Amino acid sequence: MSDFVAKRLGFPIPDLLKFPKYFHIETIDMCNARCIMCGIDFDKKNSKTMSDDLFQKIVKEMIPWKEHIEKVMPYLDGEPLLDRDICNRIKLLKDSGIRLVNIATNGSLLSDRIITNLLDSGLDEIYVTIDSLDKTTYEAIRVGLKFEKVLNQTLRLIEMRNSSGSSLKIRVQMVRQESNYSEAEDFIKFWKSKLNNCDQVVIQNAHNWGNKVDVLKIGDEHIVNDKPCIALWGTFVAHMDGTVPLCCIDTESDHKIGNLNKNTIQEVWTNQLLLKYRELHENGNRSRIDMCNGCTLWREDKRSIAD
Repeated sequence: MSDFVAKRLGFPIPDLLKFPKYFHIETIDMCNARCIMCGIDFDKKNSKTMSDDLFQKIVKEMIPWKEHIEKVMPYLDGEPLLDRDICNRIKLLKDSGIRLVNIATNGSLLSDRIITNLLDSGLDEIYVTIDSLDKTTYEAIRVGLKFEKVLNQTLRLIEMRNSSGSSLKIRVQMVRQESNYSEAEDFIKFWKSKLNNCDQVVIQNAHNWGNKVDVLKIGDEHIVNDKPCIALWGTFVAHMDGTVPLCCIDTESDHKIGNLNKNTIQEVWTNQLLLKYRELHENGNRSRIDMCNGCTLWREDKRSIAD
């Protein structure tokens, strides 16, 4: 089982256990969309941002490991551009030597001002999710957003990136589900014609949020428990208030493994509680953890990247 994790993540287990390779840092727990495939009830969230002191503490602890860390993502499941300080936070990460900083957005807030600030921040990658090229289908999936606005602002992002000479990598992706299942080919063709060779078009399978949401079945659901989830060895997650959940699917911290107001990143990453969870996965017992039982987030067929 450990060989499987090492192969999937591309690093030997002893290296993975030293310190996280990937980070999801939730700087704001708010979203301006209510997507039908989402397993989070944002109406019950606090709609708060991470304090500057806590974010700076996290970054300070990353600096000695900047050559070890592969990617830092200052967002989690909400919309990161709702955080008014997101560009300053990205710049702090880049100024601290983090080699790759990434955000994922629904694209609804990509004004010229925000695009300029993102380009100036040193951001390395941005993922924009647009689940359909059909207005009716898109707005039925991304409830609360307007198709034309998102489409035009994403095209504007590409235009401004190109004219600025920035090396920002843009990924446009679609979450494949029942209502847009037949659109993948046209989606890829459209966006490949707009993007550069360094960019990506991705078709991503909807996942079930740890069995919270009933989504499109792709045929591998019966075998996901056969392998450990790579997230427990690869990705460190911190919520807005400093709480560290088991993984990004643990949106309510039902399986809390630490708190960055009291613990360091390394203390949490190497503690006995997380070790116990890893052992359950490694020994074929992930089904004993309710959230992990049948979760399809990190299935092996998670996504396809267009050539």
